[in-house]
Amino acid sequence: MNKVALLFLGVGLIIAGLWLSASAERGKELNFTVYIRAYDTTIPEATIEGVMIKNVRQFNVLNEPENLVARVGDTVNIKIVNESPISENYSIEGYDVDTTLKAKETKEVKFKASKPGSYTIWCKLHPKNIHLPGSFSVIP
Repeated sequence: MNKVALLFLGVGLIIAGLWLSASAERGKELNFTVYIRAYDTTIPEATIEGVMIKNVRQFNVLNEPENLVARVGDTVNIKIVNESPISENYSIEGYDVDTTLKAKETKEVKFKASKPGSYTIWCKLHPKNIHLPGSFSVIP
């Protein structure tokens, strides 16, 4: 075999190896546990831009972790644990994920990450300034 043929064979094997390793990464099963937690805080006193405020109550709800990442082709399993004292919702725009959980309830959702992009995770029951949104990112 001549040197050119060996070179092409070597390059072909490298490309095939890269393709196999890249395709092996796709189609994994990912398991996430997301905790919905409420934070109720009272600020006894503060001065903001020269204005004195007293006894301000702040209530926020967070999904922890708030951001999830998958690859196209992955199967995504999300166990959602609502630790909030009230009902909450967990929805992912662009995907068929929309579930409401009562206080202290746990549910599981499963779906295929089929579309690359970034999608908002949010609660359809409460304003986004109360139940803070997250993101679901799908990379090609």
